[in-house]
Amino acid sequence: MIKDTSVIVLDDEVNILHSLKRAFQGEPFGLFTTTIPEEAIAVLQKENIKVVVSDQKMPGTNGVEFLRRVREIKPDVLRILFTGHADIQIAEDAINEGAVYRFIHKPWKDEDLKNVLRDAFKHFDLMTENKRLFTLTQQQNKELEFKNQQLQQLIDKQIEFTSTVSHELRTPLAAMKMAVDIIISRNVSMKMTVEEIQYLNIAKSNIDRLRRLVDDILDLSKLKAGKEALLMQAYPIHDIVREVAATHAALAEVKGLHLNLDLDASVGNVVINPDKINQLLNNLVNNAVKFTSRGSITISSCLRKGDGVMEIAVTDTGSGIAPEDIPRLFQRFQQLGHLKDRVGGTGLGLAICKEIVSQHWGRIWVESEAGKGSAFRFALPVGTTQGVLPCLK
Repeated sequence: MIKDTSVIVLDDEVNILHSLKRAFQGEPFGLFTTTIPEEAIAVLQKENIKVVVSDQKMPGTNGVEFLRRVREIKPDVLRILFTGHADIQIAEDAINEGAVYRFIHKPWKDEDLKNVLRDAFKHFDLMTENKRLFTLTQQQNKELEFKNQQLQQLIDKQIEFTSTVSHELRTPLAAMKMAVDIIISRNVSMKMTVEEIQYLNIAKSNIDRLRRLVDDILDLSKLKAGKEALLMQAYPIHDIVREVAATHAALAEVKGLHLNLDLDASVGNVVINPDKINQLLNNLVNNAVKFTSRGSITISSCLRKGDGVMEIAVTDTGSGIAPEDIPRLFQRFQQLGHLKDRVGGTGLGLAICKEIVSQHWGRIWVESEAGKGSAFRFALPVGTTQGVLPCLK
């Protein structure tokens, strides 16, 4: 079997070269031996050489100078120097400057030399693989950067399209709503029937729903694309909780629901965007009021000091959520179970909540049991106004 030449040995003593050929006859690699430096260089340039071994003292040249030439031609090839005791300092200097991988004392034992070469092969193969992986990583990073640029362009076009469509829809929707409101306000003078008024109220309700849908689509698109830069500030989050509770208190009272607050006094300022957290809490409390027929709704907070986070929960005694519906709860355009037949909505509220929490380095989840109510919880890092806040998982 013909072996690929992987090792070059340069030595001016022919007997040593013959001895090496016999010693390495059973090894899996090919060994090229020569007494002429230019022959060694010619083979180096032609073959896939991993290791070059050279004697230090030779007529007309020396091993260190020869191995420097090898490094200039093929820097990755490992270079080993044969030395006598008198040449140790020279060999150490060559190693320090990078011209030589290591040196071997003369005389040597065949097994020791074999082990040195085996280690050199492993080292060479490891360097080659690392170089290949580095090149591959660079190439993949360039491809990923290019794809990210393409994706960003698509996102920009989507945002531009969504904004344009939203703007074009808002104007006629506003005109339609105004027209319906005017007609309803004049129902007495126009002597409309109860049925006609019902139709107008249905039209008004659907116009309002379309307007909310347009607003939610635009809002979610901006959040997911990161186009809406959030100004973060240290803010008393309980002020937002109380404001949201006051907003929904009247509707809760009309439905006979108790709206309770259970706030942890140790929760102070939290680094947030107040408007977005207000929107988040309004969505959660609004859902709780809509989906609860009797009982109560509780907004609670607590400080998890060990984790450096605070948690807010909106808990209701409503209809609850079936286990099979929970995994898709925060997806877009999801109105789950039988609730979609009873309560109108855009199906984007919880998806928007998820994006808001994500942009606050937090997480949101739900604990629910069908027929027994739900608890929507979100946790945010307390943090400070300085530095990077942790990402919760």
